[in-house]
Amino acid sequence: MAALPSVAQDIQLDAITIEGDFEDTFFGDAVAIDSNVTKTGASIARTPRAISVVTEAEIAERGAQDVEQALQYSAGVFAGEYGLDNRSDWYLVRGFRPATFHDGLPARYGFYNDTKPEPFLLSEIGVLRGPASGLYGNGEVGGVVNTGSKTSTEVSDNVAQFQIGSHDRRQVSLDMSHDLNADGSLRGRLVALARDSETQVDYSRDDAFAIAPSITWEPQLGTKLTLLANYQENQGSPMIQFASHYGTLEPAPNGEILDDSLFVGEPGFDRFDSESRGLTLLAEHRLSPVWSLDARMRASRGEADYRHAWWAFDDYPTRYNDDGTIDRTFYRAENELETFGTDLTATADYSVGEVEMQTLLGLSYNRGEYDSDFGYGEQIATIDPFDPDYAGAPDVTVTDNPASTVEERGVYVQNRATFGGSLHLDTGLRYGEIETGETTGAFSSAAVNAEDDAVTGNVALLYAFDNGVSAYASYAESFRQEIVGTDAQGDPFEPTRGDQYEVGLKYQPLGSNSLFTAALFDLTKSNLAIADPDNPGFSIQTGEVEVRGLELEAQTRWGDLRLDANWTLLNTENADGNAIATVAESFGSIWATYAPEAGLARGWEAGTGIRYSGEKQDGSGSTTTPDYTLYDARLAYGTDDYEVALNIRNLADEEHVTYCASAACYFGEGRDISLTTSVKF
Repeated sequence: MAALPSVAQDIQLDAITIEGDFEDTFFGDAVAIDSNVTKTGASIARTPRAISVVTEAEIAERGAQDVEQALQYSAGVFAGEYGLDNRSDWYLVRGFRPATFHDGLPARYGFYNDTKPEPFLLSEIGVLRGPASGLYGNGEVGGVVNTGSKTSTEVSDNVAQFQIGSHDRRQVSLDMSHDLNADGSLRGRLVALARDSETQVDYSRDDAFAIAPSITWEPQLGTKLTLLANYQENQGSPMIQFASHYGTLEPAPNGEILDDSLFVGEPGFDRFDSESRGLTLLAEHRLSPVWSLDARMRASRGEADYRHAWWAFDDYPTRYNDDGTIDRTFYRAENELETFGTDLTATADYSVGEVEMQTLLGLSYNRGEYDSDFGYGEQIATIDPFDPDYAGAPDVTVTDNPASTVEERGVYVQNRATFGGSLHLDTGLRYGEIETGETTGAFSSAAVNAEDDAVTGNVALLYAFDNGVSAYASYAESFRQEIVGTDAQGDPFEPTRGDQYEVGLKYQPLGSNSLFTAALFDLTKSNLAIADPDNPGFSIQTGEVEVRGLELEAQTRWGDLRLDANWTLLNTENADGNAIATVAESFGSIWATYAPEAGLARGWEAGTGIRYSGEKQDGSGSTTTPDYTLYDARLAYGTDDYEVALNIRNLADEEHVTYCASAACYFGEGRDISLTTSVKF
């Protein structure tokens, strides 16, 4: 052909760059440089919002045993304000409870009716700080926390893990994947764990079994279909005691301080046994060079047998009887949860003249029904919390109650326009409808008690300089239907609304995965219900809370040293003009890991962490929880095929309370040691 003048030509081929995969740790890269929490997979450095991602490697490196612990080294996130509590993960983002999602779909309706996520089953935890209703609909002003499942969508190593630790903890975990046909278009993965463990609290357990098989079919490039099933069963204890202010922050009437292993429940009665089952469909397909589709759908069921004897809220102010004993409240609940959710998006990448465009169109539907049938029983005898003599539990009759339902529909659009490769303009709009009601029948037969709709928007501008620095400013809104009932005139309450102004800087040095960020924000939550001064027993929506804050975060590497540090300052004000309850005014953490890549110490890894929590108020200005500092440590040795790691949390065994109100205080985690052996095969 080259001999023919009509077709002879020089053919310019695109450059092909081959990069070797280098992973920071045994479990992959420690720092994420992009995230799908914005549903586009965009670079964090060029996203005009505050985003943090806890990677699988960081979960393992910190020795995290639940999502709370995994988030304790993230900027803007205060995790574990209620201390020892096995019923749920508790964390605040910018001072508010965030909306919780799993694999991009809502994960929580009601309380204490499902299992807690097991960290070994997660690929990452993404945090989008600030209002996000433009993407996720009904949600809190604080932001979104999205946990991602390990699935066969990703290529992964086969790993077997064995762990022993404090409180007779024994856990075996398995992550195994394999091609299921000759051309690799069909892949399967199985992630599972089994655990037998006691806890820091006397007479308490934390046993678990979980299994999550998935299968991915990739018939052609650009098309993937993944089916994920999960089953999890936990046999645990509530752990939380609601201890008196006297005996924790201040001495009890007998002059003593309570031990942080305190158990005021009843052996054989207290339990939080939960079970969950789910089926998730994940699909992606590239229609053309411009359009791509993404769909996710999940149906799930959860249930819990919840029995709890706690320190009764009477005998004020000390909550002790005259003889030093205490009263107990006996509670039993049979809780159930059923959910169905789907989120469909279409993304277009195209150009309009010299402007590069990315448009995301979305359609979502979510429904949750949660039911709590419960009852209370009379105590048989008082007990002494310093020397308990457990007297037995009464029979508790459970009363059937109507189930609550939430149904939400939404349509949304997000657009990014890029001018000259450096200036990015992001805009978004969402229309959502939400209905709430009660039912005593089937999942789909609820009556509608309240119906609301809302339009929320977001806009942001980011300029990316050639040296890796990006500067941005953003505005975002949120809405959340959280108040069921009516005012004195019989009108249903409107959703609470939130808005946020944020400016920030991000710096990612060229050619690295280091990331430095700073964010300054002002957010407001309005439409809060407060007591109606003209109609006792009713409420009106005029309350407002405000949070202003600064967040600093750094993830970087200097030779053999990796550093992850963050600091958060918050100025909060509730509807009464006081600081918001449970929210620390300042908190931060730093984690440093030394892992030599050469020499005699190659394969060894030493890490240390510091977690600081500033003072917290109780919302009324009457009780202050002191600040505290905790230290963590890690020592590991590994090769490409195995790793042995020793993790110690709260190295100094510092006894502390995470939060105190005038009525109750909450114990923090004491020293916890775990030894984990991980083997690739």
